[in-house]
Order: sequence, then C-alpha cells, then structure tokens
Amino acid sequence: MKRSNLDSIPLGFDVVVVGAGTAGCTVANNLKENMSVLLVDQKEFPRKKACSGILVSESIDFLRDDQLNNFLITTNKLDIEYIDLDNNTKKLVKKGFFNSNRFLLDRYLFNKLELKENTYFLENARLIEYNYTQDKKHIVLLIESKGVIKPIITKYLIGCDGALSIVRKKIFKKEIPFYIGVQEIIKTSKQFDHAFFIFDSEITDFYSWIIPKPPYIEIGTLLDPFDSKDKYKKFKEKLSTKFGLNENGKIDSAIVLRPDSINDIFLGDKNVMLCGEAAGLISPSSAEGISYALRSGESCAKAINSKKENIYEEYANNCKELVERLKKKFEKSKIISDKTKRKKMFS
Repeated sequence: MKRSNLDSIPLGFDVVVVGAGTAGCTVANNLKENMSVLLVDQKEFPRKKACSGILVSESIDFLRDDQLNNFLITTNKLDIEYIDLDNNTKKLVKKGFFNSNRFLLDRYLFNKLELKENTYFLENARLIEYNYTQDKKHIVLLIESKGVIKPIITKYLIGCDGALSIVRKKIFKKEIPFYIGVQEIIKTSKQFDHAFFIFDSEITDFYSWIIPKPPYIEIGTLLDPFDSKDKYKKFKEKLSTKFGLNENGKIDSAIVLRPDSINDIFLGDKNVMLCGEAAGLISPSSAEGISYALRSGESCAKAINSKKENIYEEYANNCKELVERLKKKFEKSKIISDKTKRKKMFS
C-alpha cells in the first residue's frame, strides 16, 4: 500500500473506496491486484471508533482464518445478562459472542493492506462532491485534503463512510433514524465475568451496556440526540446505584444508525455502491455492525472482481442473505423499544 498525499496520487483509479474502517479495508483487501485502488479517510491513522467490539458468530466465521489473537481480549466466549429495569427482570444467556478490542481489529484489517501494491491511501482527506461523466461510465470526485482540492476519476465509487455517509446522501435522500452512541472506558476494582445489556426506558428506547475489557470496564448507551447529555448523566447515576460503578474515564461518542425498515437499506446505484453502516446494514435491535461491514465489503469486492456487465446487480445479489438477516431484526427492534412487549422476551 502506498501512503500518499493528494498532490502525488494519480488522477484516475479503477475503484475509489471512501472510509478506511472495517468495511472499507475489507473491500480493498479483497479486490484483485490488477485493479488500481484509492482508499480515502477523513481521519488520521491509526484512528479509534466508539464501539463495543463484540463479535457475533458471523464475524468470527469470517475472520476464522486470520490471527484472532491479534484483536481478541480473551478467547473465552462472552455471555450476556439481559437486565430489564422497566419490568424488573433479568436473564443470563450464553450467546457465544467474543470480546474484541475494536481499535486492534481495525488496525489489523488496515495493516493487511500493506501487502497490496495496487492500493493508494489518503488520510486526512474527504470526499466533498461527485458526479457522473457525460457517458455515465465514470465518476468524477472532488477530494479535499489540507485545503487542497483535486479531481479524481474512477470507474467505481464505494461508500464505506459510516452513518453520515457523504456517498449515500448524494443518491439516497431518505433520512435514516440515528442515535448518539456514548461509551466510557473506566478503571475499577469491580470485576464482571460476563457482559450486561440493560433496558431502561428512562434512559433510552434502545439499550445500554457494561462490557468487561480487563483491566478496564466499558460502559455505554445509545441515546436520542435531543437530550443525550442529561440522559447519560442519569445513566451514570443508575450504574452507581445498581452496580457500584462510580469511577469516571475516557468518553467517546459516535453517530449510530437504527434503520426502521427494509426501506432504510440502500446498497447503491449503477457504479456507486455502499457497504456496512453507510448502506444501513446494521442491526436495529443490537446496533451490531461489524459482521455486516465484513460481509458486505467482501461481497462488493467479489462483484467488482467478477467484471460482470451489471456490477451493482451482482453486489445486490451477493447481499441478499445480509438483508434477509436484517428483516428478522426489525420486528425484534420494535419489541425491544416497547417495555410491555419486552417483558415476555426476558422473563
């Protein structure tokens, strides 16, 4: 991989990938070597993302051939205790999840790109606009970095730029519901051997969590943007009362999509494709997005590698299983948000 600045990169590429997170790195890692690739991210690397780092079975299956010890906190499976404070119920479930360090996972996927001689990487750079050429066969991008703007031409544009995707907003005008994900890493003498998912309508109609990250504990919640500061304060007060967690730590936050229906999922159009959260591929019941980022990123790369006449149609076909998985999550999401319906789930 060639780390470059905007002035020194070529004017044309086969594929431009916007966003160098889990989805973007997976796309770039799986594209064939005979394609010229530009990977763009607006942040400086290595970068961190507010994320619980829980890996579901679909993620582990995808990463099984890789060096799991590079990013797993422990090889022991993580059980979840569901606590419903509205209905005063709790239930311990052996979900078989794995507990990862999200920063190390992203760094691992990014570092694999070092072997890709066909890939240029721009950090501290952002896409500000794009349009098709007159013959509709190529796309002209305007990329900005450090005050310099440069046009880039590509055959395929892949949006892996997360919840607030610039790529998506250009061609998909529907607004997808979102939350503020707030997490805090604290050092405490309290020790937990499993994670907690907490449901409390006084805080959120989504959920909150406590996840052991030895020697730390990660606490977090998904909040309505309207009054997130006050709700987080109340959340901390409840954790102090119920769990004795009084410490403060480093707080991070991120925008997290919560698609409301299948109509919020948008995989792209023609030569523009979207992967991961940029496409709305994130669970509306748990906000789990890593498995969707990995799978959609691989599916997108496979579609481009196929060189079929309609690459988007091939990508959409590759993603059918992911979309079907999400269909089952929408009903569950509505149950979770309703404390009356939720009572049966965890009793």
